[in-house]
Amino acid sequence: MEDFLTARQVQDILKVDRITVYRMLQDGRLKGVKIGQQWRFARSEFERMLEGEVPNEAATAQNTDGGFPTHCVQTIQDLYSDVSQIAAVMVDQHGDPLTHVSHACSFCQVMLSSPSGREACQTSWQTFARNSAGGAKYFTCHAGLQYIGSPVNDKGQPVGLFLTGQFYWQPPDPREQSERVRRLSSAHALPFEGLQQAAADIPTIAPAQQALVETWPKAAARAVQSILTERTGFVERLQQIASLTQIS
Repeated sequence: MEDFLTARQVQDILKVDRITVYRMLQDGRLKGVKIGQQWRFARSEFERMLEGEVPNEAATAQNTDGGFPTHCVQTIQDLYSDVSQIAAVMVDQHGDPLTHVSHACSFCQVMLSSPSGREACQTSWQTFARNSAGGAKYFTCHAGLQYIGSPVNDKGQPVGLFLTGQFYWQPPDPREQSERVRRLSSAHALPFEGLQQAAADIPTIAPAQQALVETWPKAAARAVQSILTERTGFVERLQQIASLTQIS
C-alpha cells in the first residue's frame, strides 16, 4: 500500500520551512494531495523527486511536440478551472496529457498520487479521445466520475480534446460509491479511509446548472483554438521573413 508523508516529514527531510514546502507545491516541484485539511505526499513520488526524476504526468506534458503552446494553453485552462471550480485537462488525439490537470478534486488528487492510479486515469483519457473521434462528448472514467469533452482543431485538423470533469451529474448511491472506493483502494494500494474521505468531496452538478456546464468546454476549446491559430500565423510570417533574407 502506498505510504504517504506529512508536510512536517517533508520539511524535516528537506531541511526547509513550511512556506518553502507550499511554494514547491505551487510551482510543481512537489506533488501532493489534500486529504481533508492536511497535505499528504506519496513517498514513491517524493523519492523520485529527490533522485531528480520528473513525475510521469509532468514528463508526458513536457515531452510533447515542441510546437504546442503548452504554457499559453495551461494558463487558459487554469483560468477556466478557477472560474468554474471544475477540473480540466487538455489531451492530444491519443489521450496523452498536453497540460497538467487544473483544480483536480481531492479524490482524483489521491488517485493521481498512485502510479497505477495515474495510469488508470490516463487510460480513461485515451478511451475518451478515441470515443470523441466518433462524436462522443460525455464520458465516464474508470472511477465512475463524469467528464465532458470538446475537440480542439488547428487549421481544420484535430489536435486534441479539452476535457472538464471529475464530478457527478447525479448524487451517487452511498453503498455503490463505498464499494467502488474499496475496489479502487485495493487495486491501487491507496488507504481506504483517506480515499473514502476524499470521495465525499467529489462535486455534484446541480440540475439547474447542468445545461450551462455543458457549454463551458466548447468555449474553452475555442479559446485554445484561437491561440493555435495565432501561433500558426506567427510561425508562417517568420518563415516568410526567413525566405526573404536567404542569400542564394
